[in-house]
Amino acid sequence: MPTFNLIEGSLQDRFLKSNAKIQLLGGGFANGKTSVACIKALELSRDYPCSNGLIARSTYPKLNDTIRKEFLKWCPENWIKSFPKSANASNTCTMTNGTTINFRYIAQQGKASGEATTSNLLSATYDWIVIDQMEDPEIVHKDFLDLLGRLRGMARYEGNDPDMPLSGPRQMILTCNPNRGWVYKKLVKPVHDLHNHGRISPELLCDTDADGNMLLDAEGNPSPIIEIYEGSTYENKDNLEPDFIKGLEATYKGQMKDRFLLGLWAAYEGLVHPGFDEAVHVVDHAAMERYYRQLRMKTKDLIIIEGYDYGLAVPYCYLFGFVDDLGNVFIMDGAYQPEQSVGEHADTIKNIREEYNCEGSIMWSDPAIFRRGPGGSKVVGKTVADMLQDEGIRTQKGNNNINNGIIKVNQYLNIHSMHQNPMTKNHGAPFLYISDKLEFVADEFNGYYWRRDTTGDIEDQPIDKNDHAMNTIKYMLSRRPALSKILKIKRDEPVGWFKWGEREVRKDVRYARHG
Repeated sequence: MPTFNLIEGSLQDRFLKSNAKIQLLGGGFANGKTSVACIKALELSRDYPCSNGLIARSTYPKLNDTIRKEFLKWCPENWIKSFPKSANASNTCTMTNGTTINFRYIAQQGKASGEATTSNLLSATYDWIVIDQMEDPEIVHKDFLDLLGRLRGMARYEGNDPDMPLSGPRQMILTCNPNRGWVYKKLVKPVHDLHNHGRISPELLCDTDADGNMLLDAEGNPSPIIEIYEGSTYENKDNLEPDFIKGLEATYKGQMKDRFLLGLWAAYEGLVHPGFDEAVHVVDHAAMERYYRQLRMKTKDLIIIEGYDYGLAVPYCYLFGFVDDLGNVFIMDGAYQPEQSVGEHADTIKNIREEYNCEGSIMWSDPAIFRRGPGGSKVVGKTVADMLQDEGIRTQKGNNNINNGIIKVNQYLNIHSMHQNPMTKNHGAPFLYISDKLEFVADEFNGYYWRRDTTGDIEDQPIDKNDHAMNTIKYMLSRRPALSKILKIKRDEPVGWFKWGEREVRKDVRYARHG
């Protein structure tokens, strides 16, 4: 029987002691994720006799080649009543105490017909669930939600921990390597925001009342039902051979080391905009709007910037923003929808302009809309630019040099130690801010990667997919100066909207200066 060295207070020890409804163990390669998930499953199967458990991965090959083998490595043989040796059989393990452990793959059903999808595992009720490598691309957020709804078991507890539920335990155990997919956005980031910034995200999984409202204590703090445990490969060094870690250190460098060895969620090799950080660049919409309206009252010539990327079958993107007198760019509102006509695009643009009491500016746009035919196809007819002009919306060709645009966006994203955040007055700030209302913009920043060639090397060309907001921002910055010119003037400004009262702008005041 193998031995797992469990150190008091270690990452693995803390994870095994967790009684949270949802427990996620993440971090670097070989930090013990799968091993301790199996050990925890064994503890639950022992302490809740006759329970019905699920151990899952995204596909049967991954399930059978990894966590099924790991489970058998740690499970005492005399605990098992029956378990087919062939992974192609029922793949159900029956324990001597009556517990049943189902080894299954996860999939959504119904996609082919276009109907609402459901998990393939909704035919059973579970007392506990273990999902290994939650970040596998085959697993989607709906899988998580569907399975969370299946934790309805009532097996009685026969262990010695007074803090464990008396029945169930109705716990979900997850393992994950760092990535920027839905696991980070929906599960990990809200917990990071709460612990690191005191920010309560609507995505945070916590106790709620009968109406679904988040419950807060007397000090205004929520009670999360999810706990995140994360650590580097080094946190499992007592269970690894020294040459294994040395091999990883020799193989992974830079961001790859940060992600796969140190287990840092912010490290992603091949991102076009690696400097983008939601905690820094995404700000509260209400705060941004207050700052905008205060500038409208204070500044005679507030610069409005707008961008547009045409799309018909694919989403079109429109973004509305402004520039303060320090050169900071704020992207405040917009739209992102597929399968809409140019007329519908124009209506949305005019509605957003009206919401911010602005007649608009020259809209920096995809140069293709100035060619004949919708989207720039070579046919006779009005251009998209002509159609927008008929609606009273003036357009100008944006800079579509991809690499030049990327360089400028990265300049505005970079943190400058002597620059102040205009809303918090803190030094060490970027020049580009995104409203948290524009979730699709953050999603594209997080998923915008360089192409790779057949050998895996990065090319100087981003992947041409799901990049409509990225293109739009590049167009919007077409005529903005290089930061080298802005940074020549270094001065601290008053905090801005903190200093002024929150008066509304008169509805009859309309102004926009072309950006």
